[in-house]
Amino acid sequence: MAKINLPCLRGRIGEWTYFSTVMKIKDIVEGNRIITVAESELYTENINRVLQREINKKRISQISKYLLENDEHFFSSIIVGIHKGNPEWSDVSINSLFSIKGEKLDDESLSFIENKFGILTLSGEEEIFALDGQHRLKGLRDAFRKNNEIGEEEISLVYVIHDDSYIEKTRRLFTVLNKYAEKPKEAELIILEEDDVAAINSRRLITEHQHLSKQNSLSDTKTGNISANDFDSFTTLVTVYRINKVLYNKRNSFYTVRPTDEDIEEYYQLSKSFWDFLFEVFPEIARFIDGERNIFLNEDLFDRNPNSGGSLILRPVGQHFIAKTYKHFMDSNNLDYLKENIRKIDFNLSGDTLNYIFWNNGRMVPKELRLKERLFLHLLGDLNIDNYDIQGRIKEIYENYNEDYYNHIVPVTD
Repeated sequence: MAKINLPCLRGRIGEWTYFSTVMKIKDIVEGNRIITVAESELYTENINRVLQREINKKRISQISKYLLENDEHFFSSIIVGIHKGNPEWSDVSINSLFSIKGEKLDDESLSFIENKFGILTLSGEEEIFALDGQHRLKGLRDAFRKNNEIGEEEISLVYVIHDDSYIEKTRRLFTVLNKYAEKPKEAELIILEEDDVAAINSRRLITEHQHLSKQNSLSDTKTGNISANDFDSFTTLVTVYRINKVLYNKRNSFYTVRPTDEDIEEYYQLSKSFWDFLFEVFPEIARFIDGERNIFLNEDLFDRNPNSGGSLILRPVGQHFIAKTYKHFMDSNNLDYLKENIRKIDFNLSGDTLNYIFWNNGRMVPKELRLKERLFLHLLGDLNIDNYDIQGRIKEIYENYNEDYYNHIVPVTD
């Protein structure tokens, strides 16, 4: 493999000396100059030397598509280890007359810069493997194979020198990079995402919607759940996002490419229609967001509390299943029927309808997703939902709690 000279910054942290550089994509992927550990024979003798996670082919395809279809694509640095060969570092000397904006550097600054800036020369005999960024590396290869014009673009890399006699040290570094590095929370990704229309419209909803934009509407949690100590927030950003995806009903790949502005607006109106529907049918929600308490819905206190649970409508999971119900009736062009009947449902978590299915002994029940999804359709009169024996399953749940079920959960339209 041909020799290559790379402009570098040299640094040191802990026991590691590292070299930060840029390389053209073609120089990275051609001839497999940089490999993944799984492709190397360095570590096949001992499973404890396997430094790399299992490669996810779906993720590779997503990265390749992102590079080829998104003009604003960007990568963080790929961290690689150098094994074998003889990589050489050459300082770049800076003349003492060197100045920045007419001001000469002092001796300490000059010495620091001279020690940090230089050229890393790779002979081509090295084996270079990804410590962090193995999926990005394979995604680069796939994108280059499909369109070699991308090969002229430049990627940031950080090189560390790997000594096979210190493999435990290298494995420890790999562990730190892949295990302890905190991944962005879902809410943070929604805030930053510029291609995912569900994320784009989530941000717009909580900024512009008459009720969702209010202070108490949104919890500050970065997950889909509201804190157990938060009795004032209505929903979460993650819930708004997930409901958008319920309404749009698209494959995951759809959310990786930004739609046209016209399409984004169309999807926004779809999202807004759901929330407008919810606030119209349940005006109690707006009163709750505005800070009013002592609200009642169907003679039950409309709140969220740790004792009786309060109303399922004030739980993100409840909002999610209401959205699924809304989608069902929207697709059948029957939203007027839903609007007329949904308030008849008893949303009290400890009431006769939802107890044991959504709530038990002061806790939300996380299981039975299939039953929960079909329960509201059953309550609204759809009695033959994909031949699912909903009454039989409810009876089994009651039996698990040593309770008798009297077939009392019936459609509200009866």
